Amino acid sequence: GYGKLLIEFSYLLSKKEGVPGSPEKPLSDFGLLSYRSYWRRAIYEIILHMSLKDIGAISIDAISKKTGMTIDDIISTMQTDGLLQRRSGVSNYALVVDLKRIESYVEKAREKNPRRIDPSKLRWAPFLTKGTTTSMAAAAAAPIVEQKDDEVSAGELSV
Repeated sequence: GYGKLLIEFSYLLSKKEGVPGSPEKPLSDFGLLSYRSYWRRAIYEIILHMSLKDIGAISIDAISKKTGMTIDDIISTMQTDGLLQRRSGVSNYALVVDLKRIESYVEKAREKNPRRIDPSKLRWAPFLTKGTTTSMAAAAAAPIVEQKDDEVSAGELSV
């Protein structure tokens, strides 16, 4: 329900800021189940949206950028699900994908939790540090509320 919606929102902010995020650890058993469920769905949706030739070229770093998740959380989830297999004699892993299993999981997850956050509706300015006074001045000058003639008039805000 709302827990997964909040998890999704936190990762949306991470993506927007360009900084991978992760929950505070250690997670409780229930916390791990909730996050792992979100991580699985996010990773599986990326895999489903790729063409077969692109799946072989995907990197963990690319998944991290697309999801806002840390590399450790991605690897942990993929290993738990059997999507990563160590190749003998080399230091890297092979991605092993069962598309029917992934499609089935994503379909069930969408039915179970249809509420999603629309990323296009997010208005967010990342936290600014000391050296960004010019950016801060520009951000301060920008309107806080998107103004529409029929909703907002001078000095009034309809709620």
